[in-house]
Amino acid sequence: MDKPARPLWITLQNKALAHGIAALSEQELLQLIGAPQRAALAFPDAVSSPDALRALKQSAIGEFSRHYRIGIGTACRLAASLELGTRYWSQPLQPGQALNDPQQVRHWLRTELRDRQREIFGCLFLDARHRLIRYEELFAGGLDGAEVHPRIVVQQALRHQAAAVLLVHNHPSGHPEPSAADHALTVRLKQALALIDIRVLDHFIVAGNTVTSFAERGWL
Repeated sequence: MDKPARPLWITLQNKALAHGIAALSEQELLQLIGAPQRAALAFPDAVSSPDALRALKQSAIGEFSRHYRIGIGTACRLAASLELGTRYWSQPLQPGQALNDPQQVRHWLRTELRDRQREIFGCLFLDARHRLIRYEELFAGGLDGAEVHPRIVVQQALRHQAAAVLLVHNHPSGHPEPSAADHALTVRLKQALALIDIRVLDHFIVAGNTVTSFAERGWL
């Protein structure tokens, strides 16, 4: 007698366990999410916390399953849902795209930078109509800061023939408020770029799910 074929969702679950959830295609993620369930899914309260969901993105599914005492299948479905959402929001901003929607920029920056383990400083270089020319991560540091050189920022802005710049960096500590050093750096960069007629439109700080805007606070 022929051996019954293994259900597709089990094959996908094994692939996720062996290679990580990121190895699955969008179609495979949807198929895994739609796998048959024997009962309604029940999650411990701790699983719904942002720290737990961030841990699932950063750790192995099996390790997450054991730590939070949920089934492998449930952990795989949860990981697949998170991965699909991450891919949706992390679609790269396209050169020539007008950045007129602050919420769109915030969503993208949050997805791009919130889970970084060290501080990153970058710039979105824009043309005179605020269309994206290029996004570049220029400096990387440790948990508490990154050394930023205004000269390099000016050089890159000139190289891309930018008319305006959006500054961005993350706080791996999760604290969303700008430090005194952040304020001082913003002033220095604004002054340096003004000398070559390039405007600083905003400075965003990404800390977990919070994105702080200097422009919205009236600091620019």
